[in-house]
Amino acid sequence: MDEYAGRVLADRYRLPRPPADEYELVETRAFDTYSGQEVLVRQVLLPEIVSAELMSPGQYGDQPGHGQDRTSDSAQRALDAARAAAAIPDHPRLVQVFDIFVEDGSLWIASELVNARPLASLLVDKRLGHYRAAEVASDVLVALRVLHAYGWTHRNVTASTVLVCDDGRAMLSGLAAGAAQEALCGYDPVPAEVMAGGNGAGWGGPDSALEQERARQARITVVGPVTERWAPEQATPVHENWQLAPPVGPAADLWALGSLLFRSVQGHPPFPEESTPELVQLVCAEPPAFAEESGPLRPIVESLLRPDPEERPDFDELEGWLRSLIRSAPEPDLGLRTVPVPTDPRKLPIVRRRGELVRRRRSAAAAAAASASAEGLSGATHRRHARAKQERSARQVNQAQSTRTNGPQQKASRERAPRSLGARLLILVLLLLVAVVVYALVMMPRNTTDDGSQAGATTRTVPAQMPGSGSDDKTSGKAPTTAPTSAKPPPTTRPPATSAPPATDLGGDFALRTDDAGFAVAVHTGWQRQGKNAQDQVRYTGGDFQLIVVPGRDAASDAGTDPMAYQSNEPELAPFRASQWASAGALRTLDVGGSPAAEGEYSWRDGNGHQVYARNLAVLQDGRYHLVLVIGPDDQRADVQRIFDKAAETYRPAD
Repeated sequence: MDEYAGRVLADRYRLPRPPADEYELVETRAFDTYSGQEVLVRQVLLPEIVSAELMSPGQYGDQPGHGQDRTSDSAQRALDAARAAAAIPDHPRLVQVFDIFVEDGSLWIASELVNARPLASLLVDKRLGHYRAAEVASDVLVALRVLHAYGWTHRNVTASTVLVCDDGRAMLSGLAAGAAQEALCGYDPVPAEVMAGGNGAGWGGPDSALEQERARQARITVVGPVTERWAPEQATPVHENWQLAPPVGPAADLWALGSLLFRSVQGHPPFPEESTPELVQLVCAEPPAFAEESGPLRPIVESLLRPDPEERPDFDELEGWLRSLIRSAPEPDLGLRTVPVPTDPRKLPIVRRRGELVRRRRSAAAAAAASASAEGLSGATHRRHARAKQERSARQVNQAQSTRTNGPQQKASRERAPRSLGARLLILVLLLLVAVVVYALVMMPRNTTDDGSQAGATTRTVPAQMPGSGSDDKTSGKAPTTAPTSAKPPPTTRPPATSAPPATDLGGDFALRTDDAGFAVAVHTGWQRQGKNAQDQVRYTGGDFQLIVVPGRDAASDAGTDPMAYQSNEPELAPFRASQWASAGALRTLDVGGSPAAEGEYSWRDGNGHQVYARNLAVLQDGRYHLVLVIGPDDQRADVQRIFDKAAETYRPAD
């Protein structure tokens, strides 16, 4: 209570003492003396509105209080509109309004004090991420759907009225304040359903083009340069056929939501906000700025900022977009931001003994010995109790003897039970591991070479030989590409220059073609060949598939001797590097016939929006790179892989 030492509103709400440098109170915390709780109090100024038609120069002396009557009428309309907005039932995404009253020329709104920060204060520190902005927009969309179900249009969705709570959810406020401001300008924000229900808060709004234009001019003064509150249907100047203009409805709130998303991810509004008249003119005449940094939110933002309200998406479609985007959000990477917590050795947990804590009992033998010694020491004074003590001692001795004979067996049986259970579980786990290893060794297929030895994981066995590559001690055409270390050394004879290509089962739908460009490769029957183009590419096309062969265009002296680095900058993969929706995998280096090579698989979205899949092989032979690239639809990867395998197995440059 000590901090609330300022003025008291409505004999109930005690305000804090304002700072010395603050002259205008807009929004502050207050203490409700009735309920004993803290609330949030917002002030809406009620300017004096004077009608020029009703007050001529000769009427100043005749009707001195007329201006005050007009002001009271305007305040009453704002009060009725705000109270009608506050009558909406409570919802988890809407801030509750407790009280609305007029005092000292201002309208005061007492609402719920939420542990949250306005989105505007968060944007001062940094912009929101794409997926976080989608989460906030999804919560705001839920609140707007509730309001629209009751017939209301919010008209005040801004970065100041969206509150982000400590738990991450977003809440929407400002409905009552926005309705009061719209009423002050001359509009009627109360929906027809509320007026038909007997509330009586509505008055119909402007009923002529002149009053409509005056209300728009007044709104320019009251609302100010806030892009979210100036949808094109709200900013368009009024003409003679003003009744045919698009009405201000739920689509205006969608415009506000799109502007809010733009501001959250871009860091600035879609239109400049230096001047309200300039902002209104730009909204009507110019498109918004490009959402270049919106990422996956860009199509959503652009669809919400369309000038025609009929072209903006509906709520169901927008909710589906946001939900799918939130579901595709990546998991946060906490590894780099994890802070180690210092540990105090004095606060380490105490290691307790296993089992239940049971108080130890003295053994019967010890008890008998103690009793016997006590009897011997005190026999002279307590001889009358000797017989009773001797009987008790005899019983204790018998119990001690039975304990010595049966106790170890019982104790061993009790200790053996848990230990034997643990040993059995350990043996079962070991047997299960052995069974898994045996199954993996026996049942799993293995890649072996012709002599029965297992080939390496990154060794491609085809094509069997690239003539003219490596030194003179190369194997024949049927030998594997890279022999294992345990195999015999290859013969030193060099194959003839006219050696035939490796024998491969091409099937009935592939044929080996000898191209004029100086190579031989297996091509699907029926495919058309395109001549060698300016990039030294030879293309074979069939349907949605194409085979690209580049025989020795680039020299290693210019492109380097690393096939993997060359593949990363390969000109034939330029569409992959230029696409925003691209992925690569299975990148590895090979040894093809003694020549270094690299291959990989790529997927990207082409210029027509189609997802394509490609397999690529780059071989460095005699100082030049030979390329084999197969491209096809992404949903037919098996066919692309089959065509690539045939081409890679049979490709052979000219001698």
